[in-house]
Amino acid sequence: MRTTGISLFDVTKRYDRVVLDRVSFTLKPGEKAGIVGDNGSGKSTLLELLAGVSRPDNGELTVVAPGGVGYLPQALDLPSGSTVADAIDRALSDLRALEARMHELESRLTASVMPEYAGLVAAYEARGGYEADARVEIALHALGLPGLDRARPLDTLSGGERSRLALAATLASAPELLLLDEPTNDLDDQAVAWLEGPSRQDGARGLRRGPRGRA
Repeated sequence: MRTTGISLFDVTKRYDRVVLDRVSFTLKPGEKAGIVGDNGSGKSTLLELLAGVSRPDNGELTVVAPGGVGYLPQALDLPSGSTVADAIDRALSDLRALEARMHELESRLTASVMPEYAGLVAAYEARGGYEADARVEIALHALGLPGLDRARPLDTLSGGERSRLALAATLASAPELLLLDEPTNDLDDQAVAWLEGPSRQDGARGLRRGPRGRA
C-alpha cells in the first residue's frame, strides 16, 4: 500500500525575487504530475523544495515517502575528481546507508539488535537493494551508456552523458517518490521510449518537470 504524501499550502520561496508565491497543491498516492512553465518560473525551485534541498520561506510543506525520495536535478553537483561510481553512490545513498547499517549490525548480532536488523533487511529488500547495481547497468544500457567504467572520472564525460548517468542511477534507486527535473534532456527517441514505456511505469507517484508545453 502506497503511503507517499505531498502537500503544499501557501508556500513561498524568495531569492533575489519571489520565485514561488503562495503555492498550494496535493498529490495522492499513485498520482503523477508534470510541471510546465517559462524559464525562471520556479519549476526547479519547486522540485528542490520537495526534495528537501531547500526550505520554503513561508507556508507549510509536507513530503512523506517511507520508501525513499529520488531526486534528479538538471546537473550533477559533485566535487572535482569524482567518478562514475561516486555519482551512482550519490543516487543510491538511501540504499547505501541501509546497507552500511546492516553490515554494522551483522558484526554484533544479538537479541537486542535483531528487531532493528530485521526492519532494515525488510526495507532494503522492499527497495530491491540487492538488485540495485544490476538495475543501474540495465538503465545505462537502455540510455546509451552500456559498460560504463565506474572508475572513470566524471569530467571525462560529456554533459549529456553525465545527465544520462544521473538518470539511470536515480531510477535504479527505486524510490517511492521520483522527482525528475527535465529527465528527457539529452535522450534520443529510443531512450525516451524506454523511459516512458511499460518497463518504467511502476505506478510510483512522481513529479516531473518538462520543458514548456510538455509534461
